Amino acid sequence: MAEDKQTANKSLEQKLNKIESSYSIRKRTSEKGVCIESDLTKEDVGNHAWVLDDACARMAWVAAHELLRSQEKHRLLRIENTHLNAFAQGEGACLQAVAEVIFKNGERCAIRVQLFRGAAEHKASPETLIAEYNLQGIWYDIGEAAAKAEEIVAARNEQQPVASKSAPLSAKEQAIEDKKRRIFEGACEVIGREGYAATTIRKVAKAAGLPISTMYQYIESKEDLLFMITSGCMEEIFDYMYEEMSTDHPPVQKLEEAVSAYMKYISKNRRYINLVYRETRALSRHNREKVFDIERKFTQLWEAIIIEGNKEGVFDAPKSRLAANMVYFFCNVWSLRYWSVQDYTEDEVKEYLMRFIRQGLN
Repeated sequence: MAEDKQTANKSLEQKLNKIESSYSIRKRTSEKGVCIESDLTKEDVGNHAWVLDDACARMAWVAAHELLRSQEKHRLLRIENTHLNAFAQGEGACLQAVAEVIFKNGERCAIRVQLFRGAAEHKASPETLIAEYNLQGIWYDIGEAAAKAEEIVAARNEQQPVASKSAPLSAKEQAIEDKKRRIFEGACEVIGREGYAATTIRKVAKAAGLPISTMYQYIESKEDLLFMITSGCMEEIFDYMYEEMSTDHPPVQKLEEAVSAYMKYISKNRRYINLVYRETRALSRHNREKVFDIERKFTQLWEAIIIEGNKEGVFDAPKSRLAANMVYFFCNVWSLRYWSVQDYTEDEVKEYLMRFIRQGLN
């Protein structure tokens, strides 16, 4: 139990530390409970309202967990709902978040977090209140959570999924997936129309038809929206390719199926792909590398087909990784150069592309 608690607390500690370092968060005691402060707003909030939205939501999360960590020894709270009661811009170079428990029993807990904005030396007061969050969740035992995590890790190590993708979702799981999809499409709409720099979480929430408080249950920052699009798009391509390709077919036919599958996906999702290529540079270095890793794995699908064809003598491409990158990028003509080739049908482009690729591989 002691090791389980240490592991769970370490994971929570890492997340708290990441948020705290991002927003220069400081902790101090308060008459009501836990109070945290941040002075990030003095340079950014004036011109970028989303920074204040983001800082307030993150500070509410940190304040709630800091409060509970001071009271609970063997359990953590899984926050399931965050409700924003009110929000205003306010003025001042310092944010304060004060958390207090408003309800707690053996199964559930509710916490109120009030956000205040003012000068660095100000005291929290009704005049400086800019936001109030209610966070509600259920308790879970640290030992049980650690045991479950071990089961999942063991299943992944054996390359056996915990649940089949084809298994029907429960009503709750389906509702979560629907909200994620709405956020995904709302982010694509706003970022595609206005660009990443001009996008705010509030605009995406409006486009998705969701309260901003619901948005923060699935994302932590504006960059998360862009990462959701880029990584989600690549993962969808993976799924689409696996569904369309047959592992039993010979390499040439398998290559044709791969090209056909990818071009079909492009036809349905061209705006997403173009958005990914245009805005990936706005991601942090860490998230860009994660996207590049996904893309490398996708390129390996093409390379595996080429290597198989080399072994069977139907392809002559000794530099298989280079060839795979070129084949993959040639297919993107249908997306990135659509403005120039839109006079041709998808079948015409696919047929000519396959002729081009086959000649290159031979």
